Amino acid sequence: MQFRIHVYNEPGPESWTKANITHRALERRWKTSKKEIYMAEEEGALDKLKNSVMGVLLGLVLIPASFVVVWYASQRDQASEELAGAFKVEEIAKAKDEGKAVYSSGTLKAPALGEPGVVKPGNFLTLNKSREMYGYKNVEKSRKVGEKTEKYYVCETDWLSNPQSSADGKQCAKEGRVNPAFAIPDYSASVDPSLEVSGTTYSISKKDRDYVGMPSVSITEADMIGAYPFSDGKFYENDACASSPTVGCERFSYSGTAYDPAAEHTVVGMLEGSSFEPFKDFLLVGAGDYQTVMSAKASEDTMWTWILFGAAVLCLGGGLSLLVGPLLTLIEFIPIIGDFGAGLIRFVFFAFAFVAMGITFLLIEYWWLVLLLFVLAIVAILFIAKGRKSKAA
Repeated sequence: MQFRIHVYNEPGPESWTKANITHRALERRWKTSKKEIYMAEEEGALDKLKNSVMGVLLGLVLIPASFVVVWYASQRDQASEELAGAFKVEEIAKAKDEGKAVYSSGTLKAPALGEPGVVKPGNFLTLNKSREMYGYKNVEKSRKVGEKTEKYYVCETDWLSNPQSSADGKQCAKEGRVNPAFAIPDYSASVDPSLEVSGTTYSISKKDRDYVGMPSVSITEADMIGAYPFSDGKFYENDACASSPTVGCERFSYSGTAYDPAAEHTVVGMLEGSSFEPFKDFLLVGAGDYQTVMSAKASEDTMWTWILFGAAVLCLGGGLSLLVGPLLTLIEFIPIIGDFGAGLIRFVFFAFAFVAMGITFLLIEYWWLVLLLFVLAIVAILFIAKGRKSKAA
């Protein structure tokens, strides 16, 4: 097999144009053939048992970690709680007396933002570019060979966000297959908005600034300065890369936060002079009135609570499974029962973890109610015991 590699000098950022990007992209293409080379790594009963013993140590870490995660899910500071009951900026004195935040509603103003030479300036608050390259990557596969599991590696091609490390080690490096550097430059930028309220301008601090309920950036062909082929939400450097990509082809997309300059927006925090600053580490900027912004933030906080709760369940269920890993490994080798028996035990562990974490969450969240019930139970026991003594006398 022969490889033909074109070597070229890397120009500086100031010389980027659509034409030379396309020219260089076409120049560095070479034909590839998919070739699977097997590096067998057999894993028998002894190897599985050894790995499961190592898993026991990890399980001992995950089990206590699950309680830390569920505690954080319940007790962490949340913007929807800390900023609740905020006063209008006109009542800032009252807000400070009662330890509350303030808010104001108006329209957002910000400098136009775009990527120079690529994306036209528009109503964007943040703009982030994500690049991908069609290149080589190592893929680990496995297959059953009798009682053993054989692992092997294949050098395949796919769209990669980190092509430089995807081809390192295992097969691709041994075959001498490497990915070129990105030709299309990266880009990430943001602007600082201000709030216009009846002729008054409020600046908004960068610190702890959080956009809530704002539209996401949606870049289309109409927003581009150059003619980039567009497909499935991504821009390609040329038509060939869009239809039949080869190693070295690149594509990119954009994400970020947009805004409507004519729509109502609300800022919630603490006003210092003419600048909105964080209140207890929280500063919200959102579309709509105060109630709309707080409702959107409450939904976001609830979502993160569920995500953290799910992580706690996974930690506890996974930790218990790893803790009895050696036993589960032995069960897998029992005829008929095998994988089904081990899988059933794991299911029971995760069901138990869900219930245990749910009870733990409620105990932490409503500790005062638990304490009250405990005191009432003690009082009831003492009262009953005293009544029995009176009857006995």
